Amino acid sequence: MNYQKEFRKFLVLFNRGFKQAIRPYIAVVPEFVLPIFYFVVNSAAFQKVVALPGFNSSSYLQFYAPVALLVSIFMSSGSTGLETVTDISTGFMDRIFLAPVNRWYIVISKLVAVGAKSIMSLLIMVIFLTLFGASFKGGIIGFLLILLLSFIFAIGWAGIGLSLAFTTKNPRVLQSSFIFFFPFSFITTSQLPLNLLSGWYKTAVQLNPVTYILEAMRSILINNQIGYTVFLGFAVAICFAFVTLMISFWSFKRSVVR
Repeated sequence: MNYQKEFRKFLVLFNRGFKQAIRPYIAVVPEFVLPIFYFVVNSAAFQKVVALPGFNSSSYLQFYAPVALLVSIFMSSGSTGLETVTDISTGFMDRIFLAPVNRWYIVISKLVAVGAKSIMSLLIMVIFLTLFGASFKGGIIGFLLILLLSFIFAIGWAGIGLSLAFTTKNPRVLQSSFIFFFPFSFITTSQLPLNLLSGWYKTAVQLNPVTYILEAMRSILINNQIGYTVFLGFAVAICFAFVTLMISFWSFKRSVVR
């Protein structure tokens, strides 16, 4: 096998997927507006919460900053399924099947492009949040870990959209799938630390994989600690991505590959 030639084929698909993800540029604006809106509103509305006994941060703005970063990842990778449905409905998939290219490159290149876009979005969001008064600890190593964690989670989240795209091929279903954003993002420790939660809500938060990814980001960016919480966050992110990607690969093989 000519690996250099295969890599060029993959790179062509990656470039196409990345450009598709960021164009038109005006469509990317809401992906920054929503996280910033949540950050500004919640950091102002819940500032007095820091006075509660057991709250482990002196600034709610700092506490909520990682949530804004996580929401930006949700938003930047959430349109993957709709883009894939567009490729299917316009006949691009049929045309690419006629080309001498490994069909699995179609899926993998798309996921890598989504991960790259999410890292770019995260970097821009860090600049925005810094301008609004947030500060981030962890140094270069911590920041690189955040980028890697974001890359893994973005790919995992995109896997849900890909699965729906390959299974339904229906843009309305993909538009409706935005509803998944709310339980995954809000039934977490986004508003309060786990020790201040109780009842069924605390149980649901503990069952939500996003909780552990968020806590890993907080551990690095706020507490400057790289320990069990961070390793657990990476483990959960990898497992989450593995499950969603296996489902999306299965859906691709079952519904698209001929």
